[in-house]
Amino acid sequence: MTINWGHIAVPHEKSAVQKGLDWAKSHQEIIAVSGILLILVAIGVPYYLHSQVQSEKDAEGVLSLGQYYLRATVDPKNGPFKSTVERDQQALQTFQRIITDYAGTPSAKIARYYAAKSEFSLGQINQSYANFDVAIQELKGTPLGDEATLGKILCLEAQNQFSQGALLAEAFLQGKPNSFIAPEIRLNLSDLYLKTKDRAKALDQLQQVAKNYADSDWGKEAERRLKNL
Repeated sequence: MTINWGHIAVPHEKSAVQKGLDWAKSHQEIIAVSGILLILVAIGVPYYLHSQVQSEKDAEGVLSLGQYYLRATVDPKNGPFKSTVERDQQALQTFQRIITDYAGTPSAKIARYYAAKSEFSLGQINQSYANFDVAIQELKGTPLGDEATLGKILCLEAQNQFSQGALLAEAFLQGKPNSFIAPEIRLNLSDLYLKTKDRAKALDQLQQVAKNYADSDWGKEAERRLKNL
């Protein structure tokens, strides 16, 4: 039996272009939304980056103002500040403004350290400790991050938590024995040891500073303390 294939209709396979057009027609809403999102991204990302750059620039200006306050002359008659309390309060308000108004910028992280420093000067030890603690994390690997550790130690000492302060100092020196601030922390650690009646450890810290930093002010201070002991 012979089959006449010429009378049977064989459907033609759609081209890739036609398939694409058919898909687009059935997904018009998705395509429209995707297009809008792409436009928003194309406009939004450059705007966000520009905004961040401008925020940091503004924050740097305010940070400079706060640092100026910290160095400003205290003069009961001529000012600009009549007392250290007035000066430190003005500086603190400025640094807190940066932390609030320019959150996330590099200057805001630096401002937190200086806010903690101002709070310590004003006797706001709990707040100072908390800000120094955050600053250690935010400024990790920087000189100010190391100085924030010293700030925490001083806060603990101010609260008569001598053993806790000593533990923090010991941990820092173990992890960063060559830090630029190591001699100052060793001097503070020697004080903490004396307050916990551990004279031998106190002498050991002073001897290390006197030997390893002989030509520095820290080494000379260690020598002076050793003579007094």
